[in-house]
Amino acid sequence: MKNKSWIIILIMGIALTISIGYSIIISQKNADKESTVTTTSIIEMTATTATIKNTLKGTGTVKYKEENNIIENQETVELEESTENNDLTENIKKTYEITLSVEDKDFNKVQENQAVEISIKKEEKILNYIGRVKHVNKDPLVKSTIDIEITNPDENLQADLQAVCTIIVEKAENVVALPIEAIQKDEEQKKYVDLVVEDGNTTKLYIKTGLSDDYYVEIKEGLNVGDRVQIIKSSTTVVNNGEKKSMPL
Repeated sequence: MKNKSWIIILIMGIALTISIGYSIIISQKNADKESTVTTTSIIEMTATTATIKNTLKGTGTVKYKEENNIIENQETVELEESTENNDLTENIKKTYEITLSVEDKDFNKVQENQAVEISIKKEEKILNYIGRVKHVNKDPLVKSTIDIEITNPDENLQADLQAVCTIIVEKAENVVALPIEAIQKDEEQKKYVDLVVEDGNTTKLYIKTGLSDDYYVEIKEGLNVGDRVQIIKSSTTVVNNGEKKSMPL
């Protein structure tokens, strides 16, 4: 019986060794089937001129209003030679207005008479208008609102249409600009670019920026139009069973 027990233990040990060895081989094969490759690209950009807008957006309903204005008429010989010089005449002012309820960090930058771009969908058409900020209603207890007047209404405009309004809070026209992704930051969060110099190499150049939108950043100091900068982008490609999957870094 003892001899049989030793034989059984020996057989089990051999089987376990074979199983472990097989697992190692399978793992190695799987590892061989999947690998990663990192590639680096150098992208060059050129400083150019651009118009950059800092905007605030909101949606509201178009309302038609009529306002009675009393104006003073000066002497009109053709109409009334015998009347007094200060006749009072009623004049009706017809306007289309939109009220926006706004919760935005840039609300405090909104001021009266700022320009507004207005887009209205009517049936299958998109109607574009311009407007101005007529009044800013700042109330700390309730949601603040902005009254906008459409300054170029036409026969297509009517009340109760939904309007998307873009208020031009700040605007920088024809300034030196770079794409947002060209701007880098060091450990102290100071902004810089890698400027391409005459020999083709790059040097770190610290810059001062201004307004920015979804695409461009205003360069106030450090660059001129035509200056070239570089950024380096890396991506990792995972190769698995003959298939490649790219992941940007």
